[in-house]
Amino acid sequence: MKDLLHLKKLILPGALLLSSVAVAQQTASVVTPKVSPPPVASQAKEIILKGRVYGNDDGSGLPGVTVRVKVGNKGTTTQPDGTYTLKVHENSTIVVSLMGFVTQEIPVNRQQIIDVYLAKDVKSLTETVIIGYGTQKRPNVLGSVASINPAEIEDLPVANLATALQNKVPGVSVSQSSGRPGSTTSLTIRNPVTWAATGSSTDPLFVIDGFQMTKQDFDNLDATQVESVTFLKDAAASIYGARGANGVVLVKTKVGKPGKPRISYAGSYGTSSATYIPEMLNSYDHAVQLNNKYTSLKDANTNKFYTADELEYLKTHNYNWIDDVWKSSHLTRHTVNVSGGTERVTFFAGANYYNETGNVGELDVKKYGLRMGINTKIIDNLTANISFATDNSNTNRPTPKTVQSGLTEQSDQMSATVSALLLTPGWVPLYIDGRPVYSQVPGWHPGELVKTGSYARTRSQGQTINASLDYKLPAIKGLSFRVQYARNNRNNFGKEFYVPYSLYNFVREGTHQTTQNVIFTDKLTATNATTLIKNGNLMSESYGGSASYQLDEMISYDRTFGKHDISLLLVAEQSESTADNFDTRREQVVIPGIDELFAFSQDKNFYDNSGSASEGGRMSYVSRLNYAFMDRYLLEATFRADASQNFPKHSQWGYFPSAAIGWKISEETFFRENVRFVDNLKIRFQVGLTGNDAVKNFQYKERYTQTTGMLFGNTMTSGLNNNDVPNTSITWEKALYKNLGFDGSFFNRRFDFAIDLYHRYNYDMLQQPTSTVPTTFGGGISDQNYGRLKSWGLEAMLNYNGNVGKDFKYSAAINFGISDNKVIRKFYGAGDTAWRNPIGRRTDNGLEGYKSTGILRTQEEVDAFLSKNPNWTIDGEKLIPGYMNYEDINKDGKIDENDKTRIAGRGGSLFGMGFNLGASWKGLKLSVNIGLSVGGSEAYDKTARTPATENQRSLAMWKDSWSPGNPNAKYPLINSPLIKEVSDFWVRSATTMRVNNMMLSYNLPTDLSARWKIPELRVFATGTNLWSIINNQPYKDPATNLAVDYPALRTYTFGLNLSL
Repeated sequence: MKDLLHLKKLILPGALLLSSVAVAQQTASVVTPKVSPPPVASQAKEIILKGRVYGNDDGSGLPGVTVRVKVGNKGTTTQPDGTYTLKVHENSTIVVSLMGFVTQEIPVNRQQIIDVYLAKDVKSLTETVIIGYGTQKRPNVLGSVASINPAEIEDLPVANLATALQNKVPGVSVSQSSGRPGSTTSLTIRNPVTWAATGSSTDPLFVIDGFQMTKQDFDNLDATQVESVTFLKDAAASIYGARGANGVVLVKTKVGKPGKPRISYAGSYGTSSATYIPEMLNSYDHAVQLNNKYTSLKDANTNKFYTADELEYLKTHNYNWIDDVWKSSHLTRHTVNVSGGTERVTFFAGANYYNETGNVGELDVKKYGLRMGINTKIIDNLTANISFATDNSNTNRPTPKTVQSGLTEQSDQMSATVSALLLTPGWVPLYIDGRPVYSQVPGWHPGELVKTGSYARTRSQGQTINASLDYKLPAIKGLSFRVQYARNNRNNFGKEFYVPYSLYNFVREGTHQTTQNVIFTDKLTATNATTLIKNGNLMSESYGGSASYQLDEMISYDRTFGKHDISLLLVAEQSESTADNFDTRREQVVIPGIDELFAFSQDKNFYDNSGSASEGGRMSYVSRLNYAFMDRYLLEATFRADASQNFPKHSQWGYFPSAAIGWKISEETFFRENVRFVDNLKIRFQVGLTGNDAVKNFQYKERYTQTTGMLFGNTMTSGLNNNDVPNTSITWEKALYKNLGFDGSFFNRRFDFAIDLYHRYNYDMLQQPTSTVPTTFGGGISDQNYGRLKSWGLEAMLNYNGNVGKDFKYSAAINFGISDNKVIRKFYGAGDTAWRNPIGRRTDNGLEGYKSTGILRTQEEVDAFLSKNPNWTIDGEKLIPGYMNYEDINKDGKIDENDKTRIAGRGGSLFGMGFNLGASWKGLKLSVNIGLSVGGSEAYDKTARTPATENQRSLAMWKDSWSPGNPNAKYPLINSPLIKEVSDFWVRSATTMRVNNMMLSYNLPTDLSARWKIPELRVFATGTNLWSIINNQPYKDPATNLAVDYPALRTYTFGLNLSL
C-alpha cells in the first residue's frame, strides 16, 4: 500500500476529462391550426394549453413526452395517448422533448390547442448506451455490450436486484443459492473460471454512476430508481483493467428532469409458499421398507421386525413436522420518487422499503434506503452534480447452532431446519401434551428452537456520496473537463444468540431396541426424562466497517470535421479502501433470557475475541480514442495502466490495451440496393486484454500468525507460525479476449438482432500447487501464476415487435448462449489420471461414479452371476436379491472405490435460452419470462439417493423399492450397497424449462386519468417461479440444491403505480 501512496502526487497535476457527444438533430414539423393574428394586448395573461404529441412513424400518441415552459419551472408529461394540459402565459414558448426525438421549441402565440409531431433523431437512433467512463450511441458500440430497461423488471418482487435479471441478457447467468428469503443471488458473465485459493471471485465489477462498488451495493438498488443497466461482456471491459476480467455491470441511476415536480409511488403486497415440498415416506411405508430389509438379510433378530399390530398403528399415526411449522410468507414493497426542476437546477429523490417474512419461525428480511441528487448549471459551460444514497438491510433468522453433519450441503442453516422437519420419521410426534419430543434424528427440535428465541441477525448500512464537476472550454469547441469524487462507508453488525433447551424422552412401547420402538406414550422415561440440547449455548457479536473512495480526473475532446468524427478520452483514477473487523464470543449462559454479553460466563475459558484490519488501493491511467468516417467506418482503441498493492514493485503495474473496428455495411450503396429487407447491419471485431488482481494480498511477503511456542517446565510460551511460502514473482492474472459481432434490424425494424462469437485465453492464472507436493510437506504455498485456459462461445439475441390493428401489439425476445472451455495447463495430483487428468478437458469434467448393470431381482439371477464370479462383493457385501450390481472397471472381481469412472461427459447444460414474450391491448399488458437449459447430465441429489433407516425417513419414491413381493420395483433394496453413491442409475438429463415470472398490468384510461386528475395510474399482478415445464428430477424443484433444503418459493404480488 505504501508503494502506491507516493504516486498520489502524479494523479492531480491537472483536470482530466469526459466526452460529450455532439448530437445532430433533424428538423420536425409542427402542425397547428391556422389562426388570425391576435389583437395586441396590454398584458399577457395565463391560458390553458391543450394538445397531443404524435410520433411520425405511425401517428400514434407518444406517452411520457416532456412539455414545459421554456422560462420557469412549469411543465408536464403526456398521458399514455399523448395528450397534455398545461397552464401557460399566452406569449410564452413551450419546449417539447423526448429522448430519441428532435426537441422542439414552439411559440404559444395565444393558441389554446397545439398538436406536435415529433420526428425521430435518426442519427442518435433513439438509444444511448452507458459504457466505461462515458456514453455512446448504440449504432457506434463496437464491443459486446448489452443493456436492459429497468422498467421491464421494476414490478418484480425481489430482495436483490440481480434476481430480477434472470434470462434477460444472453451470456449473463443468474442463480439463487437458496429459496430462503434474503438469500444471496450470484451473477456471472460468460462463465468465468478462477483457481486462486483465496481472495478470488467470479463476480463481475459493479460500477454505479461511475463509482466502482460491490455486489451488495448493486443488490440494494431499487429498480424504480435505476435509469439503465449495461453489461460489458468482452474486451470492452478492458477499459477497467484490473477489475474487468469477469466483465462489468454498469448502472446509471435516475436524475431529475426539468418541469414541475412529479411524484411517483409504487407499492405491492405478495404472498409466498413453496413451489414443491417433497413427499416423504409415511410411517407405515417406512416400517414396511425396514421389514423388507430385515427379511432380505435373513436377520435372526426377530425383535427388529415390526409386528402386524405396529403396522396397523402406523397406518393412522403419521406426523409431518413440516406441516406443523411451515406457513405462507408475505412481502411488502413501497417506493416513492420525486423529480423536477428548472433549466438550471434539477433534483431527484427516492425512498424505498422492502420487507419479506419467512416460512419457518420468525425469519424476516428488511431493506430500505434513500437516494437523492441535484444537478445544477452554475454558469454557462459549468455544471455540478451531487448525489447521496444510503441503504439499510436487516435479517433475522431462527437457526440452530449445531446440526448433524450430512443433512445438508449448504452453509445456510435454514436449510438444515427444513431438512430436520422432513427427515424425522413420521412416527415421531412433534409434541405430546405440549411437551417437545426428543428424537435421535434430527437430535434437536425445530419447533422448540423457535420458542427459545435463538437467532442469527445481521444489520448493514451503507452511505455513498458522489459528486462531479463538468466544464466545457468555450475557447476550444468539443473540449471538456470533468472531476469526480465518490466515497462509500459501510457498517456491518452481526449478532447470534443460541440458547439451550430441553426435550422430553417418552416411553415407547414395543419389543425393539428403544430407539426403534414406534408407539409413543404420554409417559416420560423413568430415567433421563429430559435431554438437554446445548444449541451452542453461546452468544457472539461481530462489528465491521469499511470505507472506500475513488477520484477521477478526465479530459475529453469530441468534434466533427466534415465526414470525420473524433472522440478522445483521458482519465487518471485513484482509489483506496480500508476495513476493520472485531468479533467477540461468550459461552455458558448465566442469566437466562438476556441476549447481552454480560449474561454469559466471564470465565476466560468460555470467551474469545478476535479482530482484523485490511487496506487496499489502486492507481490507474486510462485513454480511449474513437474515430468514425462518414459515420460508417468505426475505430476504437483503449489503453489502461493499473497499479495494485497485491503484487511486488517489479510486477505492480499491469497494462491492458484493446482495439476494435466496425463497419456499418448497410450504409453502403451496393448493400442498400441489393439487400433491401435489411434496415441496418453492422459488423464489429474487438480484441483486448484484461487483468485480475482479486487475490489474497501480500503473498509475495513472509507472513506469520501467532501460535503456541515451546514448553518450559509448566509454562507455554508464545510463538510465530509461518503461513505460506511466499511467491516473490506473483503478478496479474490476464485474459485475452477476441469478439466478432453482428448487429442489425430488418423488415422495417420489426426484427432486431445481435450475434457475438467470442474467444477468451486466460493465462498466468493463479493457483496453489498444493496437489503437487506430498502431504508431509507441512506448510502452505502461495498462489503461482501457472494456469492457462481457453474458453469460447456464441451468444445471440433476436427481438420481434408486431401489431394487429392500432391497439393490439405483441413482442418476442429470444436470447441464446452456448459456451465451452479447455484446460491448457493446471496443477494436478499424481493420482489424477485418465478422466481425472484436467489437461485438455473442459473444467466441467462430467460426473464420476459407478456404472450400474441393473438390479438382481431373483435368487436365480444371483446364483447365475455368482457361479461365474464366486468371490464377488459390493463394498464388502455378498450379493443377495434386490441389490444393484455394478461394472467391475479394474477387473479385480469386486466392486469398491477403485471402480469409479466417468459416467457422464458434461455435468452442466450445453446451452441456455431465454424467452421474453409480451402482448398489450390498449391499457392491458402481459409479459412472460421463460428459461430453457438444454443438455448435460445431473444425478439425483444425495438425499434422494439415500433410502430410509431406522432413525431417518426418505423420499416417498423409495416406496417402490425391491422386496420379495415387489421384485420388479423401480429402485433396489433399501440396504443395497453403494446405492447412496453416484452411479449412472441415478443420472438424468439436465435439461430444464421453467416459467420464471409473469406480469399483468392495466393502465387507467386517459379519460379517467383526466377526470381524476391523476397523470398515471397502473395496477399490476406478478407471479414468480410459477412452474416447471421440463423437469427430469420430479422429486424436487430443479431450482433447489437438495430435495430437503429450503424450497424455492412461488410468489404472487399485487400492486399499483401512481404518478402525480
